[in-house]
Amino acid sequence: MANGQRPFMAEIQRQRRAQEQPGTVDSLSLSSAALNPAALAPLTPAQEIRLDTSEVMEAIQHLGQKLDRFLNTDHTQIEAIHVEIADIAGRIKATKLEMAALRHPLAKDDTFMEASQQLTAVVASTETATNSIIQAAEEIDDIVNEVRSQLPEGYQNSRLKDLNEVTLRIFEACNFQDLTGQRITKVVQALSFIEERVEAMMSVWNTKEFETMPLPPSIHKHDEGLELHGPVKDGGVTISQADIDALFD
Repeated sequence: MANGQRPFMAEIQRQRRAQEQPGTVDSLSLSSAALNPAALAPLTPAQEIRLDTSEVMEAIQHLGQKLDRFLNTDHTQIEAIHVEIADIAGRIKATKLEMAALRHPLAKDDTFMEASQQLTAVVASTETATNSIIQAAEEIDDIVNEVRSQLPEGYQNSRLKDLNEVTLRIFEACNFQDLTGQRITKVVQALSFIEERVEAMMSVWNTKEFETMPLPPSIHKHDEGLELHGPVKDGGVTISQADIDALFD
């Protein structure tokens, strides 16, 4: 031993095993190396581990290129997108104004309901007028047939026969009521469909937004402060002909 100390029996046995099996290292040799300060000496600069940073530098360079493209090319595209978004916002606002004009939450007049009621009243009025015309034509036809039966064959009888043909044309012309009624019914259905779509679109936004918009102009005309509603609906207050005649007395 270098320090003159007597070796332990365990060390002697370790040396024997090392001589019998060259190249092997046991735990005692490791412990001895651990106790040796020279074994724990730091690595020299030549022995230091070198890391490959090429991939990191390439990623940083790629990120820098993206940033340059964003600041140059993409910035122009973003400005164009902002302009388009502003245009879309303006069109949405204009659409809301048009929808509020059709169905304003605070308006007294319901445009769609008013149109449907007026068209329904047109169908009812034409039906009533058509029935009156047919009834009068039937009475005329009965009178003509009665007179013809009392006249002999001749000019008078022939002219009454012509009157029968004219009455028949009146009956045929009264078929217009069925055709106009069907067409007006289709228009009413189309208005109902549009009304449902408008209500569905308005439900997408908050109703309070439409309440702040200006009210649409009234569809009724005024005469010196008197609102003219047009024909009175069924059950409404009407002025009798006697009251009208009293105005001219």
